[in-house]
Amino acid sequence: MRNDWKKAHSGSARVPRRVFVSVVAGGLLAWTAPALAQAGTAGFTVRIVEGTKGPAPKVDPKLGDLKRELETLHQEFNSFALVGEHPVRLAVGARHALKLPDGADLALRLLELVAGPPPRVRHQLELPKSRTVRSVAPGGRTIDVRPWGDKLIIICTAVDK
Repeated sequence: MRNDWKKAHSGSARVPRRVFVSVVAGGLLAWTAPALAQAGTAGFTVRIVEGTKGPAPKVDPKLGDLKRELETLHQEFNSFALVGEHPVRLAVGARHALKLPDGADLALRLLELVAGPPPRVRHQLELPKSRTVRSVAPGGRTIDVRPWGDKLIIICTAVDK
């Protein structure tokens, strides 16, 4: 008789366990899905700055964190204004293009995310006649300078933390 009861109720005892496992698995998937979606991407902020020769030194207040880097250019250029700020999120292999004030194209391509202490973001900056590959830690930045007549175009590429 005991075996008859087991046979009659064996399926019903497993259904709640299957439902429980399904609910837990679904909850874990919902909890980790945003992290998985972000895993193969990196965020960047590309700032375009115009440098000019002014009568008196002047740095746009929005460029306070770049002041030290910009001061190295003070030999000839002493006025710096933020022309554009572009937040970009790229997947590995993706490319994002921007127009520079001089009409030239700039492109940013995410090459790979490198694990390890510290993690690094390998990206490529494409400008007319040049392609530069860099490996930058999250929170780091690079600066590229491009002449534009009697002005400079300064491209600051920051990797989000």
